[in-house]
Amino acid sequence: MENEARLNNQDISILNVIIGTPESRMGAVRAGLLFGEHLSDILAVDSVKMSGKYDEQTLRELSIDSPIYKIPSKTMLRDLFKYIIGSEHNYSNALIWTKLDPPKPLESYDFVHIHNAIPLAGMVSVALSCRAAGVPYCVTMHGISKIPELPESMGMSRPVKLAFQFGFLRPYWWVLKNATHLFALSEGDVKTVRQRFPNQSISILPNGVEPNPPQPDAPIIVADEFGIKSSTPILLFVGKLIPSKGIDDLLAAFERLNEDTRLLIVGPTENQSYVDRIKRMPHADYLGYVDQPLLDTLYQRADLFVFPTRSDVFPLVTLEAMAAQTPVVTTEVGGLPEQITDKTGILVPPESPTKLTAALEELLADEKLRSEMGTNAIARVREQFSWRSVVERAATEYKRMYSDCDNSPEITSTRGK
Repeated sequence: MENEARLNNQDISILNVIIGTPESRMGAVRAGLLFGEHLSDILAVDSVKMSGKYDEQTLRELSIDSPIYKIPSKTMLRDLFKYIIGSEHNYSNALIWTKLDPPKPLESYDFVHIHNAIPLAGMVSVALSCRAAGVPYCVTMHGISKIPELPESMGMSRPVKLAFQFGFLRPYWWVLKNATHLFALSEGDVKTVRQRFPNQSISILPNGVEPNPPQPDAPIIVADEFGIKSSTPILLFVGKLIPSKGIDDLLAAFERLNEDTRLLIVGPTENQSYVDRIKRMPHADYLGYVDQPLLDTLYQRADLFVFPTRSDVFPLVTLEAMAAQTPVVTTEVGGLPEQITDKTGILVPPESPTKLTAALEELLADEKLRSEMGTNAIARVREQFSWRSVVERAATEYKRMYSDCDNSPEITSTRGK
């Protein structure tokens, strides 16, 4: 009864920690910020974030009203590594660490909730601070099912693979092993954890999203901004232009389409060759990064959201498309089958441009089916993936963890309450 009263009275205190590189402003970073914002409606929460160059813009786009406290992004180790090894290696971001400096003494929080594992040194330094203070922490694992694939997907040499095993995986597993609880984005993530830590406390807590209110003027805005007629079907892709997101498969599939459509591609790139290829393609446009209000409009205007990712966990962009009543064509990887049903879109095998083209042609030819899928998509978001439902599930776990911690002499002795 006492624990239930603490939860109802918002007395359980959470420190929400967002780990991210200075350049990061997508995916897990946005999810962590929005999680803290919505959790503050039902519990006492302070959110801290590793400082980044796009912080103010990101908070403005997401309409974050709660205070977000900055903790440093210490890059000396990263810069030294790049100087010694060479700038062509892109593993050095893992070395960015931080000092956990919340607005209240760390010991005054009941739990620390860590989001994201990159940069790894940032995650480890937060976990070490929690252990030193005797404060239990939990982790939302953004991307754990992709971890074993990193050596191959990043083209690591044999010495780098060995360094990855000892320098990345071991400290990462240590953080997860010592967490009071793990939040997985999907069933696949649960299986990955269970294989390594059979007795670890774990539950599913997906990313959330808010329904995107209808924008009747979306076709007008897009027509003015990009010169696209309201009668022209639009395919939308949002994501980083890298092979693992299926950008090669998307472009190959679009080239096979006989339909009169327009492809809009949104997201950062590290490879100019993709941009050059898109510029040579008729009816395809690379928009780079766009702010959230315009992105919401593009989701609304798009006839289909296309995301042929080859490796993913539980992407936020597919949920954002569903929240705008846009059918989704994506792949059977990670947690995507847990998001997309045959009532809300079509799943195809990864690395299969031919099947991707067939799925696009099927939906482009059937406006009624697209409309039905869009209606079902936003209904599914409201029922399964609204931020309110997500944070209420998290609060239930905090309540259970608080009860468990009360029965732990080690933790009870350090609370000082």
